[in-house]
Amino acid sequence: MKGETTLKVLEIIKDGTIGMFDAMAVFLSVPYGSSLRKFEYELSKIQNKRLKDQQNKIIDKKVRQRFYSMIHRLEKDGLIEKEQNKEGAFFKMTADGKKRLKFLRERKSSAMPKAHYQASENNNFVIITFDIPESERRKRDWLRLALKNMKFKFIQKSVWIGKVKIPKEFLDDLREFKLVNFVEIFEINKKGTLQQVI
Repeated sequence: MKGETTLKVLEIIKDGTIGMFDAMAVFLSVPYGSSLRKFEYELSKIQNKRLKDQQNKIIDKKVRQRFYSMIHRLEKDGLIEKEQNKEGAFFKMTADGKKRLKFLRERKSSAMPKAHYQASENNNFVIITFDIPESERRKRDWLRLALKNMKFKFIQKSVWIGKVKIPKEFLDDLREFKLVNFVEIFEINKKGTLQQVI
């Protein structure tokens, strides 16, 4: 998601201040796309380690430049500000930064997952029906695309069928985006009995 790194940096800074070295170390040690929890975990590790070791980590010049470029952009946009005390430079979130953080959180919460799942073939037919309100049209469009990508066939309005094993990740996303109340999944076993999956 666009703004993901900015969101995580602001999340880290939101509760107070963070030292320049700590911010850079977290930025460098956590892979792109990692969760906020991973950022917080790495920050905790770094802060604990500093009690034992000197801050002597050699940082690659290009990566360091990328970090300073990001920090400069956040400062230029008025999202964070740098303060100085006897321990060195610290970052603090501004009022605009808090607004930006709120916006990014809301955008992330409304973002839909990718409609691609690793679905395998099933010996039994699976029928999926749904009745999603017009107010949730974006979620309905996502569901249709996901079913199509999993090789389900459209047979009539909001009814799809296919010999597909439903991936756990797909069911998890239905729950996460609160679609389980609008979706029904049935599997027809070898005896012809209709068994409800969700």
